[in-house]
Amino acid sequence: MKTFTGVCALALVVGACSSSTNPFTATTGTTTPDPGTGTTSSAVPAVIANDVDGISYDAAAQTLTVTGLTQDGTPLVNEYRHVATSFVAGYETFTAQNDPLGRHATAFVASREGVQAGMVITGGQFNKFFGGTQYSRDGAYEAPVAPEDRFDVTYHGNYAAGVNIQGPVTDLMPTVGLDDSIETSTQAGYIRGLMFVNVDLNDLSVEGQIYNRTRVGQLTPDTDPTVLGFQDLPSLVLVEGVLTDDGTFSGNIERDAEDGGTPGLKVGDFAGLIGGPEGVTMAGGTNVTDFLPNVADTNEIEYGVFVLDLCQAGDTDTICVNAQKP
Repeated sequence: MKTFTGVCALALVVGACSSSTNPFTATTGTTTPDPGTGTTSSAVPAVIANDVDGISYDAAAQTLTVTGLTQDGTPLVNEYRHVATSFVAGYETFTAQNDPLGRHATAFVASREGVQAGMVITGGQFNKFFGGTQYSRDGAYEAPVAPEDRFDVTYHGNYAAGVNIQGPVTDLMPTVGLDDSIETSTQAGYIRGLMFVNVDLNDLSVEGQIYNRTRVGQLTPDTDPTVLGFQDLPSLVLVEGVLTDDGTFSGNIERDAEDGGTPGLKVGDFAGLIGGPEGVTMAGGTNVTDFLPNVADTNEIEYGVFVLDLCQAGDTDTICVNAQKP
C-alpha cells in the first residue's frame, strides 16, 4: 500500500489553495449560469477547496469540467469522461487522463434541490497527488423547519471521498513499450460510506457522523491492483460545527471514540451549506488526515464530498425514523 504526499497548487495556478466564491456551476437545462454573476452563495474554505478552483457540472448532459487542479490542462477546457457505473451510490463518477504518461483523475459529483458538490482527486505520480472539493447553492438560504415541539433537524445520505492510497486499476490508459523504471500515474483509491448530520436550530450547532466507511483500492503492495480490494475504516465524527446566518457551517472532525479515536484529537475539517426550499438539502466537503488506526507514517489524506437530504415526516430511512421520534 503506497501513499502520496498532498500539496497545494503551484503558484502558476492562480487562486488555488485559497477560498473561492461561487466556484461550482450546475445546470439542469440548456442554459449555463455564469459562475461569476449567479445567485450561488458562499466561499469554500481553503482547507476544503485545496487544489480545486471550480467545477462545472451539467446534470442533463452528464458533462463535467474542472479548473485549478494541477496538471489538469488549464487553461484548456478539460472535460471529464462520465463513468456509466457510479463508484459510490448517489454520486456520478467522472474520470480523466490526457495521455498514458499523464495523471489520472477521478471525480464524484451530485446536484439536487439547488445544491451542488463535487470532489476531484488525482492518482499519485512523482511522489505527489492533488485534489479538493467544491460546493455551492443556488438562491438565498432558507432555514429548515423543525418538527413540532422540536428544535433540531437531521440530514442523511451517502458519503464519497478520494484518498491518496493507490486504487484499483480499472480506468488507466495502457502504456506500450515503456521502461519499467518510468513512473506513470496510479489511479486513486476511493471511500464510500454513510453520513448523518444533526443541526440544532436553537444554538446553531452542527455535529454528526460518517460511518460504514469502506476504502476501495490496493490493500497491500502485494495485492493485485486490477482486483477491487475493500478495507473497513473507522467512523468519523463531526464536532464543534457552527451554522451561520447565511446557512453555511464548518467544524472539526475526529475519529469516533467507539472506533478507537481520542476525543478532542482533531483529524480533519468539514464545511458546507444548507440549500433548497425550506433547507431540504445540505452539501459540503471534508479534508481528513491520519485516519487509519495502528498504522504509522502513512500520511493518508482523504478529500470527501456529501449531498444529504433533510429527514421529513414519512421518511422510512432508519436514521429518519429515529430522528423524528419525540
